[in-house]
Amino acid sequence: MTSPRRPGKSGPRTGSILTFSLALLLGLLAVARRLWVSVRVGGMPDAFDIPLLEWMEAHRSAAATYIAWFFTVAGDTTAMTILALCFIGLFSWRTRSPWPGALIAVTAAGSVALTVVLKSTLGRARPPIDDALGTVPASYSFPSGHTLNSVAILGIVGYIAFLLLRSVLWRILVLFTLGSFVLSVGWSRLYLGHHWLSDVLGGLLIGGSWVVVVILLHHFVLLRNRRRFSWLRL
Repeated sequence: MTSPRRPGKSGPRTGSILTFSLALLLGLLAVARRLWVSVRVGGMPDAFDIPLLEWMEAHRSAAATYIAWFFTVAGDTTAMTILALCFIGLFSWRTRSPWPGALIAVTAAGSVALTVVLKSTLGRARPPIDDALGTVPASYSFPSGHTLNSVAILGIVGYIAFLLLRSVLWRILVLFTLGSFVLSVGWSRLYLGHHWLSDVLGGLLIGGSWVVVVILLHHFVLLRNRRRFSWLRL
């Protein structure tokens, strides 16, 4: 005889997780909107963007420049595409399922679309060429595409790794490594003078918001309807 299930145990927990996730998403969107407005009216550059760019210029060194170029190249479209394909192959082999590839592909496509649309909508100019190292991209400045795409793609990679890994230590190690990589990419864009601080912050907030949306849809919609979406479950 099977023991009766205890009612109300998983429901409140699920509701709490959903409430926290929605609150996090709304918080990210609210800060991103405030940043967007500040950039449009010109309040951010004088207060933070220009002083930080000047500080970065004054503290450049050969070693730091080499590190900055490494993370900038690692965070560009080509490198992130290769990295995403590697993770798709690894996770698909580990799960024997196409769901990791679908999640990463949807997240990557959405992040690229957001980058293109938001850049063209605001049309913000990049920092002066005289302050930059190397060739400055011809695209608009806000948000930082390197930062937005890296936080979105590596954010969903971290989510999948969190689901697959059973060791708490490995979970912490993977999430810390991915987070450090994303922050390093953002720093490299500031150091090289290719973006303003507000561009990088916008990339972090918007990319973070997008990956939270994807995680919510996967966890609370797809995984809750396993029969209909059986190919997307663990």
